[in-house]
Amino acid sequence: MISYTIKPGILLSSGFLLAAHFVAGVRWTDLAIILPLAVASFAASSAASRLVTFGLRGRNKPLTSNSLIVGANSYEDLCDRIGQKTIVPPVGYLFAGANGKLLFKDNNGKETPSTLDQALDSHVIDDVVMVDSSAGLDPDDILYSSSIRGKTFRTLIRTPLASAGRYRTQDLGAGEYLLSHETVPVREIPLAIKRLMDIAGSAVGLVFCAVAYLIFARRIKRETQGSVIFRQTRVGRNGRLFTLYKFRTMKVTAEEEHEELLEQNEMKGHIFKIRYDPRITPLGRTLRKIYIDELPQFWNAFKGEMSLVGTRPPTPSEVACYEPQHRRRLSTKPGITGLWQLYGTDEVTDFEEVVELDCRYIDTWSILQDCRIIFRTMLRVARGGGY
Repeated sequence: MISYTIKPGILLSSGFLLAAHFVAGVRWTDLAIILPLAVASFAASSAASRLVTFGLRGRNKPLTSNSLIVGANSYEDLCDRIGQKTIVPPVGYLFAGANGKLLFKDNNGKETPSTLDQALDSHVIDDVVMVDSSAGLDPDDILYSSSIRGKTFRTLIRTPLASAGRYRTQDLGAGEYLLSHETVPVREIPLAIKRLMDIAGSAVGLVFCAVAYLIFARRIKRETQGSVIFRQTRVGRNGRLFTLYKFRTMKVTAEEEHEELLEQNEMKGHIFKIRYDPRITPLGRTLRKIYIDELPQFWNAFKGEMSLVGTRPPTPSEVACYEPQHRRRLSTKPGITGLWQLYGTDEVTDFEEVVELDCRYIDTWSILQDCRIIFRTMLRVARGGGY
């Protein structure tokens, strides 16, 4: 939008004028005059840019009043194909008749035999819009005839309707385009920034992990009768298996006792959780309350198997019970924290709600959202809101 190009210029110019006045010896009392002027100029630029954008909005409409529609035989047929009734009625329609011959139909409903060249040369036409390629309507010929006459050529592309995600086009050159339907973020620069955040955040987290190991390792080993670091296979992005690391908070026989506790599961669906799990040791309960048990996961994030923020990493046994729509939560890297960690540990008791939270994160992902989740997680840790 034009406003996004005008506003930064006004802001920069206002800031430059303010700096110039300050260097020249402006008094702080004069800011009462300068700052309102800067704000007023910004507001004026915003209003002006909106007016200009509104004035040029017609250029982005799919049709203008002087359009030739190729492939439809009436305004109603055109609206049915495009799926809307807010377009401007065109000059006429060029379509293949019952006998395969091309016909031109004007707004009065009069049909006459015609070719594309005759239709373009006999009427005032700005745009040629192809909505169907049937007998006698070759897209290459239509594009050629339109372009050599300086007409704007448009073509209708039909794609399957998707319940989530977005479409993106990529120019491959030589008139070829790659149409992609994306259900996960794929923008290179934001993802690169996210990866840098993972590396930097994990490096800091591993320092705290080392300190926690020195403090708690001996007692963990004594209470659990097992190794200090607990290793478990989890499912990562698109089904990739990886080994997740945590400080051991349960007895070493916890895996064998899992089947006996399934009847006490407090969650609905393909996820297991007991608030007062008898397998958790006294120290383990404390470590979980302040999230210290998850510090070794920073190694997973540092290696790229996980991210600082993402979806909850499931176990293979959970994934084996998934229905197709549940697998969408596996389309991005799992995270040390996420919407599930912020809302799910206390409030959510249904696996479908967990999937909804994970899909919401995927659909609304941004660097700013990750920063908000990290900040809120830090507040939750400070309050001791673990599980």
